[in-house]
Amino acid sequence: MNENQTIDPSFTAIMRVDNLPSKGRRLKIDLNDEQCKAVAKQLKIDELSSLKAELLVTQIKGGLHISGNLFAKLVQKSVISFKPVEQVISEKISRIFLLGKPSDEAAKSPEIFVDLEGDDDLPDFYDEPELDLSELVLETLSLEIDQFPRLKGEKMPVLQDEPQSSPFDILKDMQAKIKKD
Repeated sequence: MNENQTIDPSFTAIMRVDNLPSKGRRLKIDLNDEQCKAVAKQLKIDELSSLKAELLVTQIKGGLHISGNLFAKLVQKSVISFKPVEQVISEKISRIFLLGKPSDEAAKSPEIFVDLEGDDDLPDFYDEPELDLSELVLETLSLEIDQFPRLKGEKMPVLQDEPQSSPFDILKDMQAKIKKD
């Protein structure tokens, strides 16, 4: 995530990253009911019944690689019928964190290389011996939530409108009225 963009997490998932073993360190996240309610409120969804994540943090040259899986069950109202729609999310997480802060020169530069064909996001940065991965989990979840939930088979009703009159038709009517007067 960008330094200026933060999500206020309703839970913490802090891990020490200064002395990682060579095989990395695992972190399991399993939110309780109270935390699920807080996250649902934060993300403006009706209900979050489950949120779990299993992450592996490994060292790479110059930083860390976080990989794992996120699982969630949530309920939102259908945008068509307003009936509850359940969504099950199972998403892979893969993120690079580099040690330090983004350089001020790079932030000011108008030129940024973006690989449009690559699947990798731009790296995040950390400079503490501890890393809170809750923001990463919430960001991943929020990106996977269906923005326009619908029940299976639900479609927007087709409205039968009157044929659209042309603005020129209105002008013709006005012209006809003027000629009569």
